[in-house]
Amino acid sequence: MRYFDLHCDTITELCRKKAELCDYDGHLSLQKAAGIGCWRQCYAIFIPDSERGEDAISYYERHYHYFKKQMMVNGDMVDWQKKLSDIAAGQLKSRAAVLTVEGGCVFAGDLGRIGQLSEDGVRMVTLTWNGENELGFGVSQNRGLKPFGFAALREMERWDIVVDVSHLSDAGLEDVLGAATRPLMASHSSARSLCGHPRNLTDEQFVALAKKKGLVGVNFSRGFLQEDGQKASFHDMIKHIDHFLSLGGEDTVALGSDFDGTDLPSDFPDISSIPMLYEEMLRLGYKEALLDKVFYQNAADFFKRYEQCKG
Repeated sequence: MRYFDLHCDTITELCRKKAELCDYDGHLSLQKAAGIGCWRQCYAIFIPDSERGEDAISYYERHYHYFKKQMMVNGDMVDWQKKLSDIAAGQLKSRAAVLTVEGGCVFAGDLGRIGQLSEDGVRMVTLTWNGENELGFGVSQNRGLKPFGFAALREMERWDIVVDVSHLSDAGLEDVLGAATRPLMASHSSARSLCGHPRNLTDEQFVALAKKKGLVGVNFSRGFLQEDGQKASFHDMIKHIDHFLSLGGEDTVALGSDFDGTDLPSDFPDISSIPMLYEEMLRLGYKEALLDKVFYQNAADFFKRYEQCKG
């Protein structure tokens, strides 16, 4: 099987604990992923809402250098794909990494930062986390993009950085849908009609993203899968995937685990459970061709579309 995961917070945890990607004891490590034959992982550097200006830049730099170190130390096992063209071309060792950022605070209110992040190899940025920043508002406040948010969106598209709308308010998402000229990503968001968490997407939002040739990664967080997260099972993950498929999402639905950034269902402890999820969906009657799209190909195709849509 092949697996493309659109979001994890593992780098934040590795840096905080001074741990190693190879054998980290959290949700994700190279050792725990040994059962996955072909694996591409988006690693997010999370920037808290509380970090602004130079503090946000310093926070990013600290985690960026830790990520670079992990890529260098484990270079024989994982290929860091820094350029959009490399991701879009599908050139892949058995394991590859894509660097992303969670939280537009990383721009520090300066459009010039966006080009630097692109040069660093950042290929996707979540515009907000849950609160307000220089770009707009997260799910805690239903307000739209700020003027800097619109300007940043245009600059991100110019520098080949995917706009990630997970965490963004409903009003902000509406603004982005109206302003974007390239495909959009919701890297780790599930279905609000199945679980009413405001971080999840409405059916209308999912369909709108699909019409923009976008991509949605189903989040594995138990609190996003079921109203009573304590009762969540990996079968709820299947329900969210199936719901998005029922909305015509065969080319749109993918996976965005949120490993090491959330609480998972008790019967799905870490990345080593991915093959179990795949096999269970096979057992339930999902075709291999469809599962390959959900688990890998839809994400790979998204980056091809994104590159082709460059103005």
